Amino acid sequence: MPQVSFVFSFYNEEQALPLLIQKIREVMKKQSEDYEMIFVNDASTDHSLKVLMQEAKKKAKGDIVVVNLSRRFGVEESFLAGIEMAQGDAVILMYTDMQDPPEVVLNMLQSYKEGAEIVHTVRRKRIGEHPLKNCAAFIAYRVIANLADIRIPYDAGEFKLISKNVAKHLLSLPEMEPYLRGLIPWIGFKQAYVEYDMQPRGAGQSKVALFGKKAWTVFLNGIFSFSDGPIYFILFLGLFGLFVSIVFGLALIVYKSYVWFNLLAELMIVLWSTLMLAGGILGLYVLKIYKNTRGRPRYIIHEVLRFDA
Repeated sequence: MPQVSFVFSFYNEEQALPLLIQKIREVMKKQSEDYEMIFVNDASTDHSLKVLMQEAKKKAKGDIVVVNLSRRFGVEESFLAGIEMAQGDAVILMYTDMQDPPEVVLNMLQSYKEGAEIVHTVRRKRIGEHPLKNCAAFIAYRVIANLADIRIPYDAGEFKLISKNVAKHLLSLPEMEPYLRGLIPWIGFKQAYVEYDMQPRGAGQSKVALFGKKAWTVFLNGIFSFSDGPIYFILFLGLFGLFVSIVFGLALIVYKSYVWFNLLAELMIVLWSTLMLAGGILGLYVLKIYKNTRGRPRYIIHEVLRFDA
């Protein structure tokens, strides 16, 4: 039985996979623990699966497991599918683009051996990233963390180590569109932090556009999954709008001025816009409730491939 399970979520990474596997094998030579690498294939359309099968043949003792999903479900769902298949006492979540250096794993395992059940990796800087993307990530992490009802570490992505105990509790959480960066610290237990510098992509191209749908979905999930702040924001806007409308109404009665009438008309437009904003925020909460009550599975595993000598 492996003591360490690496779980990788990937989509169309045929160029990066050989580099990553070689690096993981080199790093784990320095450790005494047995390990497995679980690659969750989020319905790739390139030759990623063929590459993994070729890499599996290079090692006499099988260390590669491939989990093929029935269709594309998403990064977080793929991670959960891999965690379900993991047999190790420690589970390490990683991307396959090598922006998270495999050498950091050694420090993560050291923290785990010292008693931490969750080890977060915190990015000191993001080398090779576009300045606009760095700025957007910096702001997004802090907005989510400061609105959240729990402590979510700044600049900590899905690159984490969790114990088998934490993995069990994580899989028991049934919510749809899981925000792992918040769910894992929410579970609790002893947590540690390892800092590192995020590196340029090893090969291939990023699948997440700076202001694309995926980036916005992750950002909004982080806010609406762990914060009641938007609801209180609506309440504040409602009370503020009521107060201002009363003041303007009294001013219109007292001064009977056409100017005040124009200002009141502008105020009504502002209040209408506020109402639309409030409806949109409430709609997002209702949408999350709807998705969590449908009872659909978060992912469907098509097949699991294990390779021996």
